[in-house]
Amino acid sequence: MEALMQVLESTMATRDPYTVGHQRRVSQIACTIGREMGLSEDRLDNLRIAGTLHDLGKFAIPSDLLSKPGKLTPQEFALIKTHPQVAYNILEPITLPGNTAQIILQHHERLDGSGYPQGLKGEEILLEARILGVADVMEAMCSHRPYRASLGLAETLDELTENQGILYDAAVVETCLKLYGQDLPAPQQVSAGPTSMGVVVPFPQVSPADGAWAQETFARRRALPQAAASKSRLWTLPERYRAWVQAGSASLMGWLIMASFKGL
Repeated sequence: MEALMQVLESTMATRDPYTVGHQRRVSQIACTIGREMGLSEDRLDNLRIAGTLHDLGKFAIPSDLLSKPGKLTPQEFALIKTHPQVAYNILEPITLPGNTAQIILQHHERLDGSGYPQGLKGEEILLEARILGVADVMEAMCSHRPYRASLGLAETLDELTENQGILYDAAVVETCLKLYGQDLPAPQQVSAGPTSMGVVVPFPQVSPADGAWAQETFARRRALPQAAASKSRLWTLPERYRAWVQAGSASLMGWLIMASFKGL
């Protein structure tokens, strides 16, 4: 599973290194919240994998649309909203642990039914997906995006507080405020290979058991092959073969995306 995740990450990084770094940071935030809320180790592992792959479907979205400054047209936003379903369709044939694929599918659902792609409400949304949704909003607002500067931690927490129990799960927001709302240092700048990954929220201590990458490795483009997260065994491949592996995985990703659209 770790090797597959890294193949998918490496393939995405050739096209959109920003999203790869975003996913890693969201995964850590989500695992931190989930652990504080008492999720079991199995559920935390599912959440970690879902966080790391939750935007996989954006591989099917034109890159200029993902970084477009200004307001999206209704047609453009409709295309953006397909990415959870595309990711789910790509990953569904793979044996992911537990309900990981469903967590990815539901991470843009909102308590009042205003989310997508299914318009689920309240308890219809998995708790892990509700956690991932809050972590996604938090990281996105606190980071520099290709089309805007960071909105800052204070504005992010205001958004979560304002919509607590409306868009976002009240207990998840409460935990988020407990972890991030007091005595925090300023957001830190991290780099992401060829492009800046922007400002990220400062993280509290994360247990190594969460399986999340350390903060200093979040934005670094991880060339194949490398050590699997939380594993001691190294998977090594001669440098001369790496471009071939990435090209092959990109072709496979293209085929999977085409197949996923047939399921929309």
